[in-house]
Amino acid sequence: MIHTHELARLLRDRRPLEQAPSAELQPRRPYPDGWFAVAFAEELAPGRVLRRRLMGEELVIYRTRRGVVRVVEPYCPHLGAHLGHGGWIDGEQIICPFHHFAFDTDGACVRTGYGTRPPAARLVTREVREVNGALLVWHHAGGAPPAWEVSPQAVDEFPPPFRQVSTLVDHPQDVVENAVDLGHIGPVHGYRNVRLRRRFTPDGPSFTIAAAGERRMPLGGPLDIEFDIVVHGLGHLWVDATIPRLHTAATFQAMATPIDPCRIELRYSVALRVGDGSASERARLLASRVLTRALGPAFRRDMERDFPIWQHKIYLDRPRLAKGDGPLPEFRRWAGQFYSEPAAPAAARAHALSACP
Repeated sequence: MIHTHELARLLRDRRPLEQAPSAELQPRRPYPDGWFAVAFAEELAPGRVLRRRLMGEELVIYRTRRGVVRVVEPYCPHLGAHLGHGGWIDGEQIICPFHHFAFDTDGACVRTGYGTRPPAARLVTREVREVNGALLVWHHAGGAPPAWEVSPQAVDEFPPPFRQVSTLVDHPQDVVENAVDLGHIGPVHGYRNVRLRRRFTPDGPSFTIAAAGERRMPLGGPLDIEFDIVVHGLGHLWVDATIPRLHTAATFQAMATPIDPCRIELRYSVALRVGDGSASERARLLASRVLTRALGPAFRRDMERDFPIWQHKIYLDRPRLAKGDGPLPEFRRWAGQFYSEPAAPAAARAHALSACP
């Protein structure tokens, strides 16, 4: 549901709001259910504590000295101190900065800071998974436990990826819909002869689709690029791309996480692998590392071509589609399963947003 206090919080970060008029800032869809990324795994070293926002709430993420990852709601049940502001890790426990109460990985309070018997208190924990180099947190509007998982993807012989995090006005469904919107790939990203290689195939909370297109490279002329896409929910998109003529492959991951009714944090990464087996494994890995580092910024710039369009668009329940758009109706029927709460009426959205500049 849309809450006025959540929208008012947007006033504290004015830059994204000033990029779009209030009509375009109206929440496009309710918060969806599913798994959503709150960090790349490499951000959370053993002993570190992070703060992250998810759907209008703040969470605390930490990794114990032995590597166990936990996500908890941030306030200590003793006297309300925020564990993300001064809290620390002691072995396998997170310590409150106020009275040094300690909580184990199950959330239970196991000791106080002054040696007295700990109270029967516990932190509120959230389900978290570490998969595909990211930390994913489960959300369900009705409080239901996880009903499905995000599958690990193969990254054999790929170097560490180029990673990026961007905050923008958008909704996770728009980001995933981009993967089936074949019509925009030519006008926005410069591809020609865009075509389906394998139709949109839903499988419960996931779907797969495959496409291809030609893109002109500065030194290599037009190249055919093939894309195999797998999506889990509205928070995790994975693409395996190949350029057969250059014996090159790439992996791309995009994870859109709602931080409030109007904005998302978009985490995305790309890694490239070169070589056809004629070079040594060490030489291929070195070349892949160099290529990933060199082309990562170019990939980011290409990705960012979508951003101003996403930020200024609105969501149309009944778009006027044309031949060549791709399987958008099938996608939207599939996406409907992730909403446990109804969309707010337009009048309520406009009233809630009246505080926005």
